[in-house]
Amino acid sequence: MKALKICAARFSLLSILFVLALEGSLKAQVTAGIAPENESISQSYPIPGSHLLWKQEQQVREYVAQHPEMFTQMKLAKPTSWNFTVGSQHAWYAVDFTTSQNYQVQSTCRAVGTNCYIFVEDSLWNTRVNQAAVDSVRVAFDLRTPANPSKGIYQMDVEAFGNPPDVDNDPRIIILILNIKDGWNGTGGYVAGYFYSFNETNQPQSNKAEIYYIDANPVNLSSPSGLEAAMSTTAHEFQHMIHWNYDKYEYTFINEGCSLLAEVNCGYPIYDQSGYVNETNHYLLDWRSGNSTEVLRDYSRAARFMVYVRDQLGIGVFRYIVQDPYVGIGGLNDAFQKYGTTLRFNDIFKNWLVANILDDRSVNPAYGYLYPGLPKAVGKTYFNPNVPSASSTVQKLAAEYLSFKGGSQLKATFTTASSSILVKAVEIGSSAKRVLDVTPNVEFSEPAFGTTYTTIHFVVLNMDQYSDADYSYQASGVGGGAVELKWDETEPAGFLRLSTLDTVCVTFDAVPNAKLDSIRVALRRAGSISGGVWRYTGVQRPTPLGAPLAVPITASISTTPDYPYPVPWPNWATVDLRSYSIDAGAPFAVGFVINKPDTPAVMVTKYPGQNPYHSFTYLHNPSSGSANWYYLTAGTDSIWIYLIRAYVSYIPVGVKEVVELLPSSFDLKQNYPNPFSARGGSAFSGSPTTMIRFALPEESQVYLEIYNILGEKVRSLIHGDVYQAGNWGVVWDGKDDHDRPVSSGVYYYRIVAGNYARTMRMILLR
Repeated sequence: MKALKICAARFSLLSILFVLALEGSLKAQVTAGIAPENESISQSYPIPGSHLLWKQEQQVREYVAQHPEMFTQMKLAKPTSWNFTVGSQHAWYAVDFTTSQNYQVQSTCRAVGTNCYIFVEDSLWNTRVNQAAVDSVRVAFDLRTPANPSKGIYQMDVEAFGNPPDVDNDPRIIILILNIKDGWNGTGGYVAGYFYSFNETNQPQSNKAEIYYIDANPVNLSSPSGLEAAMSTTAHEFQHMIHWNYDKYEYTFINEGCSLLAEVNCGYPIYDQSGYVNETNHYLLDWRSGNSTEVLRDYSRAARFMVYVRDQLGIGVFRYIVQDPYVGIGGLNDAFQKYGTTLRFNDIFKNWLVANILDDRSVNPAYGYLYPGLPKAVGKTYFNPNVPSASSTVQKLAAEYLSFKGGSQLKATFTTASSSILVKAVEIGSSAKRVLDVTPNVEFSEPAFGTTYTTIHFVVLNMDQYSDADYSYQASGVGGGAVELKWDETEPAGFLRLSTLDTVCVTFDAVPNAKLDSIRVALRRAGSISGGVWRYTGVQRPTPLGAPLAVPITASISTTPDYPYPVPWPNWATVDLRSYSIDAGAPFAVGFVINKPDTPAVMVTKYPGQNPYHSFTYLHNPSSGSANWYYLTAGTDSIWIYLIRAYVSYIPVGVKEVVELLPSSFDLKQNYPNPFSARGGSAFSGSPTTMIRFALPEESQVYLEIYNILGEKVRSLIHGDVYQAGNWGVVWDGKDDHDRPVSSGVYYYRIVAGNYARTMRMILLR
């Protein structure tokens, strides 16, 4: 095994994900007994069901196009309403998502509302579903929503989008609560509900009715969060039913966007936005139905775009969008014209891309949302204004974001041969903000950068609907000044309920020609927490913590804020690191160890969940797997990131600092700690492992092996790998080559590098 340069722990490379959910503002289920501001481990999350039926939906559209007489025939075949009453029994067809086949669900009507019949799968009655849960669903559909206490989902959706179809001659919608066969086995994604247009046809195994489905496993309809998930899905799927009535051929992006907007319009949370903010350079109207992971980012993008349209034009425009006979951008423009606005798609699209990085209506109402707290777009960030020429490609109807956050007197040039490339400069300071047009192929200059404006975001957007566009850029300026490094963009959402000696860690990218001045950490309550600063190894496992740079350090706070959390968050502890003279020109990591009950927890917020993750946790007792480093997911497309920030300052030009000298000779150092124990301890305190360090003055082939007191080899840590000159480290976790723990006793470790060989003694205690 090749060693990691200055690594601190060795573990299995098995990749394990954990899903953590928050209560309160994040609206997810939590374990009983946990306070509202805390979090707990959950291993399930809802996924949209619509994209799983895209092939079947395409076949339905083809069938309808070939049989225009079908709807008249269905009306004649069923001239009266269902007239169900409580206690009526019926076998409804549903989809088995694991086989893509229809099957029958034996069910009983458990409620009749003004606008709905509610059926429940018989096998679930009084186990997963009871009468109280059914009544809650009826009330939400008929009577009230979070957005309006006097209007239910039915009325909210009908007023916003139009009327549902009526192939069964009954104005009531059938809601079937069942255990959706989606392959869920206790972890991972599950289908929370769906609408299937096949039921609007007269084909065999069609219900020939307006029906949609709500999941009851693992959804708990008796809990507030479970009911919210179900009813948010109901608002979503009912819009699909309405859209089907008017336009069966609309682009999926627009249809799904309207359904995602229906959720927000009824007062439910917007779809997870981490998927979009980390993938802004993707064709706006794309819909990757065949990829169950990437399509979730399409949902994120569609939700954000349609919420922006609502915030700019009002909910009334969506009736025109849904009922317009045209599709795609042409349909949007036609709907905008009929609605009475002079804005067209191109206007909305350009302003939307600026709003995604600025979100401030005081600068211009077009540059912000009414919906609060949306995460900002994520792009490439430069902390030094001097950037050599770089090139990139912007997809059709997409954008890239380039941010400058350090230095002064910025000049930048964007070069392109494409007339579809537009560039906007979003300038932000403590008391001033503005948006400027940047002319491609002409130098842009901002002498107030570093004074009036401390951040400039460049939005490079491609207005072409059909082709990607290439561009290049370069920038120059004066480096210097303090720079804040952070991954979080929103206020704290809560804190994770971790175990004693678990470790939290945030990694930071290199900032050339800079030194680390201080770090700040957001703490939940009064107290102190110990940790340190390390070189980042560049990997999650075996450990992100490399050579120690400042260990130990202590962050302290004297207050405990109330809940709900105050905005802005006041409990930031600062640790001055200037005396350590830490070079920030290489990636580094900041970590803290949890030492309950005295340690104040570190606050978290959501972060886009695509590699690199930046936030890691060492868990001693995960719900599955073994003790190791993990990144903790927050839903389908984001992770929890700890609110730890770093502050660096630039080294003045002309000043040279020696950061690390190459070794002048071969050396094998005493392992640390010694003796060491293979039990307990945090990821960087206590002694779960021992580190063996060695120095190479030149490139060498290295062997590093562990022997017992009888001279028998028990572990080969390095077996003939070639290492560059430098200081290196590898760890031993007290196991043999077969990953079996070895017994307590005296062991010897021996290195052979070139002509150098040395053996040293260590002690393992169990």
